[in-house]
Amino acid sequence: MRKLIIMLAMAAFSFMPTLAPASVSIAVHVVQYPTLQRIPGYPVYYAPHLHANYFFYDGLYWVYIDDAWYVSPWFDGPWDLVAFDSVPLFILRIPVRYYLYPPVIFSGWARNAPPRWDRVWGPDWAHRHPNWQRWNRAATPAPVPLPRYQQRFTRDNYPTDVQRRELAQQHYRYKPHDSQARETWQAHMGNASHQDFKPSSPPRQSRAQIQSRPSDAPDKDMRPTSREHANRDQSPPHREAPVARYERPPTRVDAPPIDAIMRRGQADTRELARNAEPKHEGRPEKHGRPDKEEGHGNGKRH
Repeated sequence: MRKLIIMLAMAAFSFMPTLAPASVSIAVHVVQYPTLQRIPGYPVYYAPHLHANYFFYDGLYWVYIDDAWYVSPWFDGPWDLVAFDSVPLFILRIPVRYYLYPPVIFSGWARNAPPRWDRVWGPDWAHRHPNWQRWNRAATPAPVPLPRYQQRFTRDNYPTDVQRRELAQQHYRYKPHDSQARETWQAHMGNASHQDFKPSSPPRQSRAQIQSRPSDAPDKDMRPTSREHANRDQSPPHREAPVARYERPPTRVDAPPIDAIMRRGQADTRELARNAEPKHEGRPEKHGRPDKEEGHGNGKRH
């Protein structure tokens, strides 16, 4: 009768509109971060030292108890009930041998095969998930990193809701890929102040800070390239262009006055003109005609 009531409640829950899941209390309490080992061939971890059906997949913890699945982003909850139509397929494919606290209905089933969920949840569920046991094993995704930052917490210093969100944003970059896992992660870790983790860019340094950096350990990004070195060696240092100014040449003290220079020039000119004039003694010379020989005239011989 109890099993029937749980199945009816989960069936009704699976057809309800998607809302923020309400946390519930379950009979699994983990005092400290558990040891997790990977299931060979599956992207799933299990807790070999816990007397519980406790797993880790896609960034979240999954627990199967009282014929129902529960999920949480932290190792000791808070836990949310998962509708059996929303359980990830790789969780359903976990072999029976890794259920360390199996229910009675699992008795007699093959230990290396997954549970027969069609017997647990009925033929309607099997009709909606006809190929849940089949997948390409060569394309099985790798397991995601474990949130080991939670190891320093126990039940005595377990963080609050706000602290859990802040710690996840600071120390766990992975975000779930499965649709149900994403909804759970968003419900617990996503709020108005939630932002995907991104490495912040280094702050800008002032010129004084850069100059105060030790010269024997310069920042790699601040080292000039070889081309910059060549340009720096060849190019003269930058200087401001001089302003062109007209300055009157200085006047020699011993230079004669300008009027004396002009008079001297005029006198020199007249002297040159006199020297250029031809000088005649007696009759003027006749150019172009040969001189008559003495004792001859007009080409006649005496």
